[in-house]
Amino acid sequence: MNIRVLNPTDDVAAITDMLHRVYAPLAARGLNYTASYQSPEVTAQRLCTGYPIVAECDGSIVGTLTVYRPDSNSSFALYREPHTYSFGQFAVDPRFKGRGIGRALHRAAIDYAISQGALFLCLDTAAPAEDLVATYARWGYTIVERTTWRDKSYESVLMRCRIAASMS
Repeated sequence: MNIRVLNPTDDVAAITDMLHRVYAPLAARGLNYTASYQSPEVTAQRLCTGYPIVAECDGSIVGTLTVYRPDSNSSFALYREPHTYSFGQFAVDPRFKGRGIGRALHRAAIDYAISQGALFLCLDTAAPAEDLVATYARWGYTIVERTTWRDKSYESVLMRCRIAASMS
């Protein structure tokens, strides 16, 4: 397995297909995560607005995670905080689950965020996806806020984890 930054030659349509497969069980539970239905163009846009990390096995991309800088235009204070980065579009191909790929992608996200001066990493996910919320809690994330996004069918939790010691 190789964890690396997305290359311009990587197949975004294949990444989109993988995202659809990964998020299909959540969609079947009525959780309309964007990754469950997005077009390759939306995938590319989401990848390009952040720092896209992929996991590759035997020449195929089997996992992805995109890290985002603070967003001064966000309606949520958490996403505007200068030393808080976030991540999304996190997925590991179901055929490769249980091999540590998700943890490796998450570690790469932490390393990148710290290298950019981040003290915290945050995310949002569907509150009804209790298995995901529990996984993130085991990884050190705590719920700091709840919201319902305009285009989502569920309540989301915003979670944050300290990843670095204060620089002051």
